[in-house]
Amino acid sequence: MEWLLGIGGALLIGVLTNLVYDFAKFGGSRLGSRIPASRARRASLSPAARAHDIRADGLAPLLTWSAARPLTPASLVTSYDGRISRPHVLDRVGWAEEAARQRAAGAAGRTAYVSRLTVDHGEHPAARVCEVGIAESDYAECMATTRLGREDPEAGRLLREALDQGLTGFVAAAPPTMVSACVAVRDRAGRLLLLRRSLAVTTFPGQWTVGINETMKYRDEPGAAEDFYGLVHRALEEELGLLPGDVGPAVITWFGWSEPASCYTLVATVRARLDAAEIDRRRDACHSTFEHDMAVWVPFTRRSVSELIEGGVCPDGSHGWSYLAPLVAWEAWRAAQQARP
Repeated sequence: MEWLLGIGGALLIGVLTNLVYDFAKFGGSRLGSRIPASRARRASLSPAARAHDIRADGLAPLLTWSAARPLTPASLVTSYDGRISRPHVLDRVGWAEEAARQRAAGAAGRTAYVSRLTVDHGEHPAARVCEVGIAESDYAECMATTRLGREDPEAGRLLREALDQGLTGFVAAAPPTMVSACVAVRDRAGRLLLLRRSLAVTTFPGQWTVGINETMKYRDEPGAAEDFYGLVHRALEEELGLLPGDVGPAVITWFGWSEPASCYTLVATVRARLDAAEIDRRRDACHSTFEHDMAVWVPFTRRSVSELIEGGVCPDGSHGWSYLAPLVAWEAWRAAQQARP
């Protein structure tokens, strides 16, 4: 027994000696590098949060990005196809007729969807290019796709079968719809913005979202074309009054298909250079402020994010989370962890 205590004491003395040496020589600057980053800096979410399956929420990931393989404005190559005509999977269930009915009922407005999407998976960093084709749709077509996807069992089956073909096959077979951006917003102190959708909106009223949502518009005026990053920044300006100089770089980490909305969805995270009070003041002055009737800033901690993903209590005491909330919270956490050295 005494020899075990002796060995343990010698090991402890050796560790302490190394620490004292590092501190004396490097002023403590090297101590952090001697501790695995996953333990020193990256707190894991709860097991239940990590086990959450977004597919059960009706979300299918098509592309994800990481710190090792990020999407950047330089690696995103966008072309604009205008209005195109091609067959798609919902032709056989009366999609054109439904779009005409929606148009006659007053649904209008130029929207945009993804008509082509290819990714160069080359190992050389310069080869990591994401090429996106953006085509024009209109709101009536979006509503036709959404209504059939939600209410027509055959349409839902056809869309799910197309998803089984993978990224390239699905994009080629999907009907005209829209691209929706979900943007998680943190203030200068790092707190996360939660918003409750008002009863004035037609989709998902009364539900809580993580950050803001906006739909891509199709514009063909010179210099006005909108790519993924342009969509994120327009959302920030229209819903929160934040200009590009008010936030750090937008980090896009997820792109996929939303079955509940029958549209493409991308997830981005931004860190504002302003405090919560100033952002709230600007949000109250925006023309889109009617879309939300409550805003709450919550600590961006392992516990708070885990509880959100697990479907915990909303700030108003309800359980009215948007189906997108767990995904956006997870991606915000993932983006923040990847940004740490």
